Amino acid sequence: MEKIKKIAVSSLSKTIKNETLAYINKMNGQGVSNLHSLFVTEVEKSLISAVLSHLGGNVTKTASYLGINRGTLIKRIKDYGISI
Repeated sequence: MEKIKKIAVSSLSKTIKNETLAYINKMNGQGVSNLHSLFVTEVEKSLISAVLSHLGGNVTKTASYLGINRGTLIKRIKDYGISI
């Protein structure tokens, strides 16, 4: 199981790196002053949406799966405008 986890994380890391480089290249030299914040927000929003969908919209299970407090998850769902 640990080997599968390492492979999955490695694959995810490569995907994030490739997509980040693609985004930077698309910017054509135009600087973005908040790149870190932009990516963290988009990754978190996508992660929450994906896990919620995977768990059938169950907020309690999603919070547990993500390792965050249920109240925090509810706030982020509202902040990101994620529909359940």
